[in-house]
Amino acid sequence: MFRFATIAAAAAAALALAAPASAAVTFNFGGSNTTLATGVALSQTQSGITVAATGYSFASSPASFQSLMDGQDAATVLAALTPKQIRREATGIGVCWPGEAGNQCNQVDADGTNEILRIVVSEGVSLVTATFDRVDSNDTLKLYGVTMDGKLEHLGYGGIFDGPGTSMGIGGVSGAWLSGTGDDQVYSVSLNTGRYKEFWFGNNNDSADGYRLGSISVAAVPEPGTWALMIGGFGLAGAALRRRRAVAAATA
Repeated sequence: MFRFATIAAAAAAALALAAPASAAVTFNFGGSNTTLATGVALSQTQSGITVAATGYSFASSPASFQSLMDGQDAATVLAALTPKQIRREATGIGVCWPGEAGNQCNQVDADGTNEILRIVVSEGVSLVTATFDRVDSNDTLKLYGVTMDGKLEHLGYGGIFDGPGTSMGIGGVSGAWLSGTGDDQVYSVSLNTGRYKEFWFGNNNDSADGYRLGSISVAAVPEPGTWALMIGGFGLAGAALRRRRAVAAATA
């Protein structure tokens, strides 16, 4: 019995990491022009899942940030960041701070300080897709996830390129151009991450103009314990069926 429980637990953990078990839920961040106060979250709820967006910045380069922070306790890393504002416009959200110039105030950029758009989710989910607006050939994406035990994990990065038919790659996953030209393009990126409770969107380039996060689609991923109960139930049902067959054969 102990051996079966161990196998079931291992299988459950693998299944929980492998694939979402529910349909994707899409959160569109665009809306009326609004600049929230520093540190205030922009929240919305769909199908029982709540996401909350807040803005931050850090002084070091994206490469230094990754080198120092990857694998660290996310709460400790967050405490070292500087809270900023969330700016919402018709096509999405960005990070802003008082005095930031023009279009930079409605994007996640790396001009002056490197900005982080933090998305907190009310349960463990896979980030399935994301769309980005205000994209041009200088723009890059660096993505982090916060594991269920609170560790910051670098998920990958990629460049976003000009023109129809081109794509960006992050950790080997590609996206697609949707519309627009020049510095006002829209891209959709397929990510299909593992199970995380937060996603941090940043840049991989100190001189990147930035992008606006238009939407994300997430899918809830059951806890490993849920998978273990399911697998355990199947195992017990199979064992009971085998016993009934054995009894029937012995009395025949």
